[in-house]
Amino acid sequence: MVTIIGAGLSGMAVAYRLHRQDIPVTLLEANTVTGGRIQPASPDSNTQQDLGPSWVWPYAQPVVESWLNELALKTYPQFDKGDALIDRHPQQAAAPQFLPGQHGMVRINGGTNAIINRLSRSLKDIIQLNKTVTACYRSNDRFFLNITDTGVTTQFEADHLIIATPPRVAIPLLQTSGDVEKPSLQEELKDVLPILQQTPTWMAPQAKVVMFYKTAFWREQGLSGRVASQVGPMVEIHDHCGPDGFPAALFGFVGVPAEHRADKESLLASIEQQLVRCFGHDAPAPTQIVIKDWAFETLITTDADLTGPANHPSVISELARKGWCNNKLWFTASETSSVSPGLIEGALARADQVANQVSECL
Repeated sequence: MVTIIGAGLSGMAVAYRLHRQDIPVTLLEANTVTGGRIQPASPDSNTQQDLGPSWVWPYAQPVVESWLNELALKTYPQFDKGDALIDRHPQQAAAPQFLPGQHGMVRINGGTNAIINRLSRSLKDIIQLNKTVTACYRSNDRFFLNITDTGVTTQFEADHLIIATPPRVAIPLLQTSGDVEKPSLQEELKDVLPILQQTPTWMAPQAKVVMFYKTAFWREQGLSGRVASQVGPMVEIHDHCGPDGFPAALFGFVGVPAEHRADKESLLASIEQQLVRCFGHDAPAPTQIVIKDWAFETLITTDADLTGPANHPSVISELARKGWCNNKLWFTASETSSVSPGLIEGALARADQVANQVSECL
């Protein structure tokens, strides 16, 4: 039995690969939903709007292209026609200006959550939600996990273990056995745990805002919907509509530090003021504003992510990609990938690699 901790993209992708090889798999997820950092902006799981990553570049990301073809998912170009708006002063209207787009940047029809939906269909019988792993040890070449579900703790056994959580999130459960007489995995993993601790979780300090509208009025005005701001609170804004312009939406990244974002009402008021400043008093108000602050998601973000620099993950030591505990334990989060760490490409590439490693050991 292979047990995977974490039903984000990498965990689900490696589960999918192993399941299709008829290898018994159990996928444990502490949250009430799958997807990890890939989440839709509305309860409709088929929405085009994302609260996490939105873009892929298939022309430069062969792993993404291969998976999209396999899952029969289509893409469409990021809308970028027309002038952008440059937002330089809190008391002045934003000024239109041409900004070059990013070549080959596309979105997935159905949002990035479409990948999660497709994987979920094949994994519905092996995903277990609300299963929080709190401790782990190994005895007689088997893993023993303490799992909490609605306040009740049970023990789970596994022959092979795949950790698909962000690296820093994995450390506490690997350092705790739940039993003073049982050694945790800390000693066996002493060479890799410091590497995991030094690896930032991509998107962890970020907050993303999705703004829904009745129509894409900016397109009607010859604007791209793109905003580059020096005053915020959103430092950049982009068109976030569906492939046919509906649902009409924009999204933005918040540049205000996490410690100043706890007051959601104040942040929302600042966002509304910025939209008026950028698009004018006559522009329609959003029908809905959804804010997702990843800094306060404890299953994603650690204190180290909030206090350290918000750098894009670099390729980390090869130790994070080897099999541990006699080739019975692997780390598969996107940040551990040697290809595009932190990105969707990295998550899928690492999942492919781990699936191959595990199947060779069985």
